[in-house]
Amino acid sequence: MRARLAGPFLWSALHSIEKYLKCILMLNRQSTIGLKHKIAEALDRINASLPFAIRLDPAEQEFVDRLVEWNGDRYLLQSYHLFDSELLRLDRLVWKLRQYCQPLDVVHYADPPSPQVLASNIKRIEAGMSGPAQAGHVPAGKLEQILADRKHASRDALVWANAWYCVKPRTKVWFTRGFQGVNSPLWLYPELAGQVALWMEIPKSVLEGARQLVDRRKRTGEKP
Repeated sequence: MRARLAGPFLWSALHSIEKYLKCILMLNRQSTIGLKHKIAEALDRINASLPFAIRLDPAEQEFVDRLVEWNGDRYLLQSYHLFDSELLRLDRLVWKLRQYCQPLDVVHYADPPSPQVLASNIKRIEAGMSGPAQAGHVPAGKLEQILADRKHASRDALVWANAWYCVKPRTKVWFTRGFQGVNSPLWLYPELAGQVALWMEIPKSVLEGARQLVDRRKRTGEKP
C-alpha cells in the first residue's frame, strides 16, 4: 500500500489472512484441506468446528468481504477498487487473528489438551480486544521480534501507519486518505473475451459476464 500497488496489496493481504485462519484450524486439530484461498469458508469452519468463535466487527468483516470479492484475481479479469484506509483494517485483523495462532489449550507444550485452559485463554483474548495493542502481541512471535529489533530490514515497513504493531501505544496514525481503482480490460472491451479465452483460462462466470455486458451495451448504447 505504501508503494501504491493495490493488486499486490490485495494478493498479499489475502495470503496473510488465509495463513492465519489455517494456522488456527491446524493448532486445534482441524483439517484445512480444500480451503485454498477461501478465507470466508475458513472462518466459517473455525466458527462451526471449534469450541470458540472469532467474531469480526463491521470494518473487519467489510475488509474480509473485499478480499473474498476480489477472489485472488491476479490476472485483472475483473475491475476492482481499494481505499487506503483498508490498510488499517488489515492491520487490526492481523492483530486479532494472531492472538489465536498459538496453542491455547495447554500451559506447557508437553501437557495434554485441556478444555479448561482453552476456555480461560479465549476469555483472556476476548477481554483484551478493546485494550492496548501491546497486550495482544504474541510472545516470541515473528512480528514482535521484528518490532523489537530496530536494525531489522523489515521493521520500517511493519510500523508504517500501523497502530497495532508499534513500540509505544498510538492513538493516531497518519496516512493518505486515497483511493485506487483499476478497470479490467474485459470490462473495457468485453467483446474480446472469446478471443482471450483461446490463450488463457478464464472462468465461465467471467465469460458469461462479458457476454451479458456486450449485449447490454448494444441494447442501451452504454459506453465504458
